[in-house]
Amino acid sequence: MSLSATERIGFYICHCGINIANRVRVGEVAEYIRNQPNVAVSRDYLFMCSDPGQELIERDIADHGLTRVVVASCSPRMHEETFREACRRAGLNPFRAFHMVCVREHVSWVHTDEDVATEKAKTLALAGVLRVPRQQDLIPSTFPVSSNTLVVGGGIAGMQASLDIAKAENRAYLVETATTIGGHMLQYDKTFPTLDCAACIGTPKMVSVGQSDRIELFTNSEVVEVNGFVGNFNVKIKRRARYVDASKCTGCGDCETNCPISFEPHFNLSPPPLEIEEEREAAVSKIMARHEEEPGNLLPILIETNLELGWLPPDVLRAISARIQVPLAQVLRVVTFYNFFSLVPRGRHTINVCLGTGCFVKGGKTLLSRLERRLGIKAGETTSDMRFSLEMVRCLGCCALAPVVGIDGDVYHVDDPEELPGLLSAYS
Repeated sequence: MSLSATERIGFYICHCGINIANRVRVGEVAEYIRNQPNVAVSRDYLFMCSDPGQELIERDIADHGLTRVVVASCSPRMHEETFREACRRAGLNPFRAFHMVCVREHVSWVHTDEDVATEKAKTLALAGVLRVPRQQDLIPSTFPVSSNTLVVGGGIAGMQASLDIAKAENRAYLVETATTIGGHMLQYDKTFPTLDCAACIGTPKMVSVGQSDRIELFTNSEVVEVNGFVGNFNVKIKRRARYVDASKCTGCGDCETNCPISFEPHFNLSPPPLEIEEEREAAVSKIMARHEEEPGNLLPILIETNLELGWLPPDVLRAISARIQVPLAQVLRVVTFYNFFSLVPRGRHTINVCLGTGCFVKGGKTLLSRLERRLGIKAGETTSDMRFSLEMVRCLGCCALAPVVGIDGDVYHVDDPEELPGLLSAYS
């Protein structure tokens, strides 16, 4: 492709102090380029990026009618915009008219031989001079920027990020591949350093995300395609079918037990008869009668029933669900959330061994091991005679007395494990 005879190119090579001139004979490079076709001006200058250096380019464009400019100096990452702006001020399209050649990082800083460096600088400079006439006009465009944000992953970080974005009055789209947000953190029991339960931290955030009118939640979904650029992305999200109208869901759990993919449907079957042992019936009826008219009576009924019976049998949970008209799935969510409740029979007396930091370092683990050997059970189990249930707890709130053991709400400081048999003997 031949160059147009109307093109007038200005070439400038920078000394950059001694950064370039120490290895490249800059005057020789300028003289070499001066003899190339269409080159109207070829100069070397101490600091091309300085104000006088930029003014030199602007003046030559006006005086010599330059249509193209090539600067051989440092990395384009440093001063390409500087020289483009000089060309723009002189009336040229900065993208069409200007090209930059790197002879500092690519030449003088990587060569020790002056002859080799100079020849390489000539080659790169000539390439720039041959390239620049082939450049075309570019006109910068402006686009509206969307402030909406896509957050991928509904764990603790994704939830907090979405809440922060919403707090800043912007819209967030939270995409989670699982059927619910919360992530792996909710699978932990305690969290460092406060030993708060993970659910106590994560659950309020889950509720806040679900209630925020600036967060659109996509669960059971995944991002399958992202196009566009910063501020104008187009995202395609694949939302897997639930076969449930989420706006009408009450959390009853019937959709899971009647899922046509995994189970034989049971919608046409009558519910099992609601039967409850006579002794339990009397105790539960009294408790529910005391709280029948109270709003939010589920939790106090469960607490008192657990204290009265020592655990929450399945028939009792079904009875409570039916009588206060709360879905059984919701009842089970409550009793499995709090460690206070038990779904297995407990002994007449509950032994709590504290393994909080204070008790642990002062021998709490030894006390637990001694009790396990003496009772013949592990933590979380009950003796066969239903006398004792052994539990491990994180804190009994008596760090000053560490190590401590709690029995039926009474707390004992136990210095010597040999004291345990005498302590247990007081509970028949």
